[in-house]
Amino acid sequence: KSSLPPLSTFNKGRSHSLSAVNGKVNTDQSYSLPTFNKGRSYSLPASNKYNIDRIGQAIDSLQSALHLIKAASNQNGPWVDARHLLDETVAALDDAGLALQCQPLRNSVDTTRQFNTDEHHIRELADEVVNKRQRFLGGSLIHDTDGIWTKSVYGECDGFSFGTENDELYRVPDEEKKEKALIVYASQNGTTGGATKTFAKHLCKSLGGDTYCDLRNMSGIMAKDLAMYKRVYIVCNTSGLGRPPCDGEVFYSHVQLEAMRCKENIEDLAIGDEEEAKPLAGTSVAIAVWVDSSSPDYAKFGLGLTEELVSLGASTALKTITVDEQKVKLEQKQTFKEWESTIIEMEKERLMASGPRRRTSKTIATSAA
Repeated sequence: KSSLPPLSTFNKGRSHSLSAVNGKVNTDQSYSLPTFNKGRSYSLPASNKYNIDRIGQAIDSLQSALHLIKAASNQNGPWVDARHLLDETVAALDDAGLALQCQPLRNSVDTTRQFNTDEHHIRELADEVVNKRQRFLGGSLIHDTDGIWTKSVYGECDGFSFGTENDELYRVPDEEKKEKALIVYASQNGTTGGATKTFAKHLCKSLGGDTYCDLRNMSGIMAKDLAMYKRVYIVCNTSGLGRPPCDGEVFYSHVQLEAMRCKENIEDLAIGDEEEAKPLAGTSVAIAVWVDSSSPDYAKFGLGLTEELVSLGASTALKTITVDEQKVKLEQKQTFKEWESTIIEMEKERLMASGPRRRTSKTIATSAA
């Protein structure tokens, strides 16, 4: 298996030269300048106004990143693309790292030296950014994207890797993929949330139960789990505004970041057969999403998830369908039944094509709502 390299720094195309801020600091001059820490001021030694501007820019960037994370957490607001969230938080942490490198240089971590007020404030804000963004990005997805920040705080090192090779998404050969189908469900709070799980369990039973299927909650899987299967069926809902359900927020963020990583690595490696090199090649997906048609962008999440999975190499077994919550329950069941019946027929044809298999008491049945 060949794993993709870790995420690189996606910082709006900006690159920072560490040597530009590692020059010798002229301590002969001292200025009485205001800090950017809650209106307090004190006499701050500095080489020039450039260093002061760096501190102000870092604090502004970190506060802006925290506002973006807060907006992303608003269940009544639109979904914030994980790629945008990563880009903005990495940019803010880079600004913080550059500002800290304007402080007195040290070759290693000196726990005895007292931080000045601004440096302490920057560190507090940066720690808050790192901790709060994990709700969407997850610790294992960060790797060493924050190189400047890491080296500023922890000295010259390779940075942190929050995950292991087991967390990485890689191409699984077709012969190693599971023959079982993977059925994934995700729900939001409310009556529809329970309905998606019920329909997912019904699909699992219709396909023969545990003998033929694995049933998983989206909150407990990552994209690498999809790569282990030839067929994946997803039943979920959305609150509108393009947001995934609560159970699917981390999964959707992970898929978006992996899609970005896959695209950049394919371009960098200039691989001839791009589709075969993609990590979800050999996996087909079909998605049914419960939506509220009265909400703006009600179909955005379902279509967006399909697009991201396809960009990772997956094929679509069926067109993504939406089940409208505004319609009566009977109509909702009928829409799902038509989608489920098509899947059952495809599974029957696959079993017939694969030849005889060990007899079992569980067989694929005709769909019954």
